[in-house]
Amino acid sequence: MTRNRLRPWVAVAAALGAALTLTSPAANAEEPVTAPLAKWTEGAPVKIAAGVTRTTWTENVDLVNGTSPDNRAKPRILQIVEIDPTAGALTLESTIGTNGGSAEKVIDQLAQVSAATRHPYAGVNGGLFQPEPAGAGAADTAAHSSVSATDGVLHSSSCWMGGKGSTGAVIQYGTPYITKLLTDLKLIGPSGETVRIDDFNRTPGRPPHCARDAEDTLVSTKPSVYTDPDEIVVFTDDYGLPVPKPGTDPSIVATTDAGFEVVVDAHGVVTKVGEGRGGTVVPAGGRIIQGIGTGAQWLRDRLAVDDRVTIDQKLHDVTQDRDIPLDDSVDVVSSFHQLLRNGTIPTELPNSCSEPRTGKNGTTQICIDSRTALGTNVYGRPVLVTLSGQTTADGVYPEANEDGDYLRNFATLLSDPDLGIIDAINLDGGGSTTLVTRSPTGTAVNTPPTDRVGGQFVHRKVADSVYTGVGGYGMYAKP
Repeated sequence: MTRNRLRPWVAVAAALGAALTLTSPAANAEEPVTAPLAKWTEGAPVKIAAGVTRTTWTENVDLVNGTSPDNRAKPRILQIVEIDPTAGALTLESTIGTNGGSAEKVIDQLAQVSAATRHPYAGVNGGLFQPEPAGAGAADTAAHSSVSATDGVLHSSSCWMGGKGSTGAVIQYGTPYITKLLTDLKLIGPSGETVRIDDFNRTPGRPPHCARDAEDTLVSTKPSVYTDPDEIVVFTDDYGLPVPKPGTDPSIVATTDAGFEVVVDAHGVVTKVGEGRGGTVVPAGGRIIQGIGTGAQWLRDRLAVDDRVTIDQKLHDVTQDRDIPLDDSVDVVSSFHQLLRNGTIPTELPNSCSEPRTGKNGTTQICIDSRTALGTNVYGRPVLVTLSGQTTADGVYPEANEDGDYLRNFATLLSDPDLGIIDAINLDGGGSTTLVTRSPTGTAVNTPPTDRVGGQFVHRKVADSVYTGVGGYGMYAKP
C-alpha cells in the first residue's frame, strides 16, 4: 500500500480546501478532521508474490498507560492484502475446500486448491455460515447463511429480505462486485409442472440466519434460525457428506419429518425414489432432492424412476436488475452488510457487535469482534482485509487477542483516504477471521486463533474462503 493515496475526489476537495484557506478569512474557523488511522502506524509492504503485497497497520500504544487509545489491552493490527493483476498473472476465487457440507480451517481449504493451477498466495475466510447440529450425521457440518457459489455452482439460496435480496460479492474475472442478490430456484417435473426449491445443501425445515421466503418463521435468535414445515432442498454432488436424516435438530419439529427423497443422476434422470430421507451420498454429477410436508407430497405425487427432472436456477442482481449467468467464471460469497459503497459508509450499516466487553480501564465498552472484509481500491484492485489482535512468537494466544471493533467503526477505519478503499463487504468475523499467506519461505497464518476447544485456542473452521492465486486472465479478461 502507498501512504497518502487519496481517492481522486478526496484529493480534489483537499486542493480546493487549501485554496480557500488562502482566500477566506473564515477558513480557520473549522477544526481539521482527524483521519481514522491517524493513531496507527503503517508498516512496510511485504511482497508475497508478484502483484500481491501485505501491509500491516499497527495501533499506537499509550506509552504512559500501556493501553491502546480506547482502553484495549494490546494494540490491534489492520492487515491489507492488495492484489495487482497488472504485475502478475493473478486471479481471485472462492473455495469450499474438501466439500460443501463440512467446515474447515482456511489453511486447510486453501491446501485443497490445486497448486499447479491456482497456487493460492493469500486468502481469508469467506461468507457467513452456521454449523448444523450434530444430528446432521457428521462433525463440523456447515450451512451457508445466504447465497454462495463456486465455479457457477450454487451452494445455498439467498436471504429473502422481503423480496429485496441480500448483500453478496460476485467474484468474476479476478474482481469482486458487491450488490444485492436474489435467487430464483425451481424444480421442473417430467410434464413441465414446477415447484419452488427452498435451498441447497442444508437440513430441510431449518433455514439458518435468515428467511428464504415469506413462509419461514423465526424460532431462535442466538443463533438466528428459522423454520418451514413445507420445503424442498437440493443437495449437489460437492456436498460431500451423507445427506441429512430426520431429527437433525430435535428442537425444531420440521426437521423430524421423515419426508421423501429422490436421487437424480448426472443426466437429470431419476434413479431412485422412496419414503424417508438421509444417509445417502449424492452421485457424481447428480443431485439428491429431499422434501418435507407439502414439498414431500409434491415429489411423491409427480416423480418416479426414469423420469427426467430439471433444476432451473437464476441468480438475480437486484441492484442492476439483471440475471447473472451461472457459468464457471462466477463465485459468490455472502454477507449481510456492505461496509463501503463508493467510498462512503452506507447509512443502513448498523454499529453491531457480538462480543462487547469492558475495556482495560473498567468502564469503557469496547467490541472485540475480529473483522474480515473484501473490497476494491481506487485502482480497481481487489483487497483482502482483516482487523484483529496480534499473534505471539511463543504460540501463546491470550483471549484478549480477539480484538476488532464495532461494525461501523471497522468501516470508518477502512474509509481512511490512506487506504484508498472504495467498496468493501463485511465477511464472517470473530473466531472466523483468518488471513493465510503463502510465499517461497512458507505458509503463515497471520491472525491469532480466538476460539477455544478443549482449553486450547484454535482457528475456527469455516464454510468457504476467498483467495488470490495464479490466474491466466486477471482483471482485464474478456468474457
